[in-house]
Amino acid sequence: MVGGLNLGVRFLLELASLASLVAWGLRLDASWPARLAAGVLLPLAAASCWGLFASPKARFTTAPGRLVCEIGLFGGAAVALVATGWVAPGVALAVVAAASLTVTYALGQHRQAVQQARG
Repeated sequence: MVGGLNLGVRFLLELASLASLVAWGLRLDASWPARLAAGVLLPLAAASCWGLFASPKARFTTAPGRLVCEIGLFGGAAVALVATGWVAPGVALAVVAAASLTVTYALGQHRQAVQQARG
């Protein structure tokens, strides 16, 4: 029960993190082409990292690589929200992400994902 709920929360965290990076990029103090590029390229880079290291079908499946990617994405998204001026949502994202990561590693869901990816 908790494991399934946590996977749903993680999916929502992933989407919120990508949206946070889009918002931060589009609100930069720069020209509109630079803001547009940042709003597109930052989430694209984050999604690529996630796909390579942290997704259920990750190409490079190591627990440390997965953890670094997860902390980088969720932490970066929280910082991006705070930098955008949305402090409460940034703190909320950080707290929920930390709780979800704790549950993920306590339940061994990271090992299950790595084992499934390796077949």
